[in-house]
Amino acid sequence: MSRSDDPSRSQTELAPATPRIPQGTVPIDERPALVAERYEIIGLLGSGAMGAVYRAKDLELDEMVALKVLKSELARSSGMLERFRREVKLARKVTHRNVARTFDIGEHRGERFLTMELIEGEMLGARIEREGRLVPKEAVPIAMDVASGLAAAHEAGVLHRDLKPENVILARDGRAVITDFGIARALTSPTSTATFVGTPGYMAPEQVEGLDLDARADLYALGAMLFELLTGRMPWTGESVIAIAAARLLHPPPDVRTVVAELPETLANVVLKLMARRREDRYANAAAARDALAGVGDITIGTVPPIALARSIAKATPTRHRGVEKVIAVLPLLALSGPEDVYLTQNITADIVDSLSVVPTLRIRPSGTTARFVSPDRDVREIGRLVSADAIVDGSLRRVGDRVRISVRLIAIADGFQLWARRFDRTAAEVLDVADEAARAIAEALATDRTGAATVPDSIPTDPIAQDLYLRARYELHNGWFDRTKGAINFLRDAQARAPHDTRIRALLGLGLARAYRMDILGPESEREAREIAADVLAKEPDNGMAHVILGALHFANGEAAAAALELSNALKHTPTNVDALDLLGRILVEIGRIDDGIRLLENACALEPSLDRARHDIARVHALRGDMDAFENTVGPRPQEPLELLPYLMLHARLALWNRDLDGATAVVKSLQDAGLRHKVILRVETFVDAIAKRKLLPEHRAMLDEMTHREPGASHRRACFMHQLQAEFLLVVNEVEGAMRSLRESEMHGLLDIVWLHGCPLFADVRDHETYRAVEASVLSRADRITRILGMSG
Repeated sequence: MSRSDDPSRSQTELAPATPRIPQGTVPIDERPALVAERYEIIGLLGSGAMGAVYRAKDLELDEMVALKVLKSELARSSGMLERFRREVKLARKVTHRNVARTFDIGEHRGERFLTMELIEGEMLGARIEREGRLVPKEAVPIAMDVASGLAAAHEAGVLHRDLKPENVILARDGRAVITDFGIARALTSPTSTATFVGTPGYMAPEQVEGLDLDARADLYALGAMLFELLTGRMPWTGESVIAIAAARLLHPPPDVRTVVAELPETLANVVLKLMARRREDRYANAAAARDALAGVGDITIGTVPPIALARSIAKATPTRHRGVEKVIAVLPLLALSGPEDVYLTQNITADIVDSLSVVPTLRIRPSGTTARFVSPDRDVREIGRLVSADAIVDGSLRRVGDRVRISVRLIAIADGFQLWARRFDRTAAEVLDVADEAARAIAEALATDRTGAATVPDSIPTDPIAQDLYLRARYELHNGWFDRTKGAINFLRDAQARAPHDTRIRALLGLGLARAYRMDILGPESEREAREIAADVLAKEPDNGMAHVILGALHFANGEAAAAALELSNALKHTPTNVDALDLLGRILVEIGRIDDGIRLLENACALEPSLDRARHDIARVHALRGDMDAFENTVGPRPQEPLELLPYLMLHARLALWNRDLDGATAVVKSLQDAGLRHKVILRVETFVDAIAKRKLLPEHRAMLDEMTHREPGASHRRACFMHQLQAEFLLVVNEVEGAMRSLRESEMHGLLDIVWLHGCPLFADVRDHETYRAVEASVLSRADRITRILGMSG
């Protein structure tokens, strides 16, 4: 419902004087949406079951208001309009500091909306999400304010019917303010779905049963909300909405002290009385409930335990959270001039995602969710509905001479309002400036509280050519196997020479060097340089997540997995969407047996960076070790066409053939390698494996290949040595050289072997698990795994 109800309308239809934009570009009308020719849409505050709420400017009175557009299916049902008018008229009578005023109702292009007092602050639901639970001295004053607001509303004859933390705002002046009075009742037809008006976790028993309601139903919701504030948990849980709603009909209300034992008895009794099964047993009115809360006595006791590292790691999963957080999807920018600009569009899209991901009030859908929507004719609102987003970022890039034209806009999914739009004309090397500027404007348009922390960090201006080199390097590091690392490092060295103070360039160079060290691409000097870069970046930016990733990668390369996991978890606390941290920590967790946790992080990395084959292959390897070959094939996907993507794909299948002594499978891999013209050294190694599987015998040429594989220069990566000894152990087991295999297994353990999943799942170990060396290595690896889980707070 912007100036264009249909987001696909051309600019010509929006502004006839403007030339038509070629098909596939983003139509840009930079004017804000205007509702009823009076209210100028400034930004999206939130959306829910009843509709979307916007920050709007009343042009007639020159005041800011909250404007709620009701979902058409609610507002247009039979008899709804008159009922809505009646309830809003009642709600307007409520004038109290703890209730958001309702101003007016209106119509815009057939849609119904109402305007309300704009309260700057934070939703209580978001506070609970962030802190888990509140101590009594914080929770009780909030509950008292809510009770005071309820008392005023009930005196005016208005029930809320849907009181919950998402309908309470913690205003910046310190008060708690209830919103949406009268709306739930207005949108309820007596002949339809009255039974389940409200939110199941907070509904009174009589509300579940569909009985007539009075003020005591709101008091029950207040009790359920206070229970959650004090414990961080919902009082009623279940596997379905029906189960949650029905639980209060079958059981007495829970005591908060079963969750937080140190809470005062007087406070626990107030919660129990508010949530009494029979409404006759609750407080007579909201004023009595407020007085009871005021008399609970000493509420200064209690502390909230610190959040464990495990919780921080779990929060890396992009999920929809409660409160004011809005779910945003960023579509891949369309490269309208051809595939040679894909490195630019991918980087712009990734940078917008990364920048918005650090805004506390936003939840960003991972890039993998939207990566497939690359058609110029895409319907952005339909995509937004498919990915369950509140708003969507849409854009395109086109070459115009020696410059690029980038169009970006932000669309609200519920109504189609264009919240923000702009066209940028820049050089190709300045695209990250566009990403930063766009992300800042988007964050502002989506800020619930304009005085809060919804900001995007500034980027450091750099030389334009340095920026272009940085973009190419980042593309290389995230869009190929380790073969591209050396080329990316060369790009970054050139970029750093032009912009020596740009920490983004320097940090990415450090990551490339750490990866090169782990793979023995550039020698041990790369470790020293990467460590110096990490220290330098942290000295300038203590919260720089990439610097922690560099240190984590170096610890991992040196067989120091516990230290690596700690650094990577620190990186995710600072930058939860850091693909490299998710990838490496996910691999560590999988190897130590925390398979579900590890796969979750690896899947997040793949979702954020769909071309990250190494993370997807790690997941596939686990499925193979578990014997789930259907999951293996589904995860690894179809055979790639690009040679540098084909190589890791074939090597994964070669190793699988080795584990299963599958001669036909190994032979097919060799033929594929030869047909693709891939590196002779790789083909020779796999051919040796095939020969070993066929002859089940160790020949001199086999021994020479094994010695070459496991040779390690002084100062080289322990991780690579560990892996090569793992391969050697597998090879020797195939040719029935058990003692040699056990020596290789011990060598692998001495270099920091972590992979308990491999030890337990590889079929080649089936006959040697009683061997003394195997048992000793297994015990050592399990001990390492236990230490990591304890350091991360994930024991149990």
